Amino acid sequence: MKKLALSSLALSALLSLPGCLIVADDDDPPPLVGTLTVEWTIDGRQDPLDCIDFGVDRLELMISGPEDVEIEPLCEDFVTSIDLYEGRYVADATLVDSFDRAATLTEPIDAIDVIDGTELEVTVDFPLGSFL
Repeated sequence: MKKLALSSLALSALLSLPGCLIVADDDDPPPLVGTLTVEWTIDGRQDPLDCIDFGVDRLELMISGPEDVEIEPLCEDFVTSIDLYEGRYVADATLVDSFDRAATLTEPIDAIDVIDGTELEVTVDFPLGSFL
């Protein structure tokens, strides 16, 4: 009985103490981020009328690496940028129509090396022979 009374007393004393919050991993650094900029051309040109003439609505850019991302900027933008975690990536670029159907063959972009605080610029050309 004495043991139970002592345990209850100890528990009451602990509950009356001010609260304390312990946070683990509070000192984790923010992730390292760099920028990938992809510029594209249609047969070496950046003419918005070519997008219309070939029935192209958007660039479908599928990026794979430390994070997987898909972006679809408008064709007539001819450039897009995205922040990615530092690391090695590959990507596939395809011009698509308004129904999300491929209008061109897919152009691979290999050996993308994103480095913290830097911008990597890549250019992709869709020659006339790549249109379906």
